[in-house]
Amino acid sequence: MAIYVTKIEQYKFVCGLFWQSLSRPRELKKEAIDLGRKIDSDLMVIRMDHSTAQAGFAQTREGARRAMFSLAAIVSKTLVIEGAFYDGEQQPVHNWLGAFALPDGNWLYLAVRNANFLPNGDFAGSKEEVLERLQSDYALGGWNVVIGDPELAELGFHNFNARTIGTLIPRKKDGTIRPHKWWGLYQIDGLPAWLPAALGVAGVALVATVALFGWRYEQRKKSDAENERAMAVARENILRQASAAAHPWSKSPSPTALVSACQGRFDHITAGGWQLESYTCTPDQQSYAWVRGNSTIALLRAQVPAAVIDNSGDKASYARPIRLAPGRNDELRGAQQTLEPLMSHLQSLGLPFKIVPVEAPKSDGGGQRWQPDWKSFLFSLNARGVAPGDIATILNRPGIRVEKLVYRGAEWSMEGTIYAK
Repeated sequence: MAIYVTKIEQYKFVCGLFWQSLSRPRELKKEAIDLGRKIDSDLMVIRMDHSTAQAGFAQTREGARRAMFSLAAIVSKTLVIEGAFYDGEQQPVHNWLGAFALPDGNWLYLAVRNANFLPNGDFAGSKEEVLERLQSDYALGGWNVVIGDPELAELGFHNFNARTIGTLIPRKKDGTIRPHKWWGLYQIDGLPAWLPAALGVAGVALVATVALFGWRYEQRKKSDAENERAMAVARENILRQASAAAHPWSKSPSPTALVSACQGRFDHITAGGWQLESYTCTPDQQSYAWVRGNSTIALLRAQVPAAVIDNSGDKASYARPIRLAPGRNDELRGAQQTLEPLMSHLQSLGLPFKIVPVEAPKSDGGGQRWQPDWKSFLFSLNARGVAPGDIATILNRPGIRVEKLVYRGAEWSMEGTIYAK
């Protein structure tokens, strides 16, 4: 993804940042600066949403400049404060897709899973490019809501929230943009990362020109080629080190831990005589949805005082947060070694499942874009009468994480991600 700069009113905003998770709460800035140096970036911004912290990186040579505002950081913070409407209520949202028209005619695309921007989840391009990405990612499933311009409502996305980009930027009472300092990119080390290197190269070139004048053209060409190969090796080593610090599976609970916690807290099945429509549990929260049947609101309130009743009086919902310890930083296995035994085991039990590969972030053609050294696969399955705890035991393998457990119509289903080499 390339850096893209757009103007909204009198301010310049930057899209296309490269987002990476931060794991040291007391040293976020230091951790971000160290990571920025490793991946050859000289500009960054830090965002903190829910219990998550991420740094977005950019480079001045790609057109970004100090003090430009990160549009992705602004939108995500607004959604943290306001939440989104889904499952019958306005509530926190951790998995969402966004597509917004920009004033200059291009569109912004955002993708957030588990409150983190995906590495390729901050992108600006033509309307056709953005809608293609939106529909492709939406088909993978696991999103709470889709947020975007009202004209997208006709595409039929589940839990669609109509918002324009202008409504997601904080405003003063007079309607003008209220800027915040933390939105702005700031310089790593006070100077563009490329400047010292550029000056050093220029100095070496000058000395070489004076001292080695007369060298034949082919000799210089050979030397340049050797230097380029050495720089390529150095960049590859830096990117490899960066990938080791960004293992998403190490931040999620194991399948058995999640399923055990979700079932252990499954305690409002027929609250006040209301019929359970669905129960959804993720590493962050539990949510219930009921229909009234022959009961009353008063009976439901007696057991679940915080339940949210819809305007018809016939449906209700309730959500509460849960906190689970992260899983292990598993040593991943190869994709074939990970997927085939799992699929075979599920097939032997007659369980329907779906596994879809996640598209890796594309390189910008110059070898500068970080590439993860693992593959990701989204999966979903229906328990078909098998106890969720037994399925969790099957899934309790290196690199496999359950991200959603759902009970609906007397059946359990699961969604999650499989990581492999």
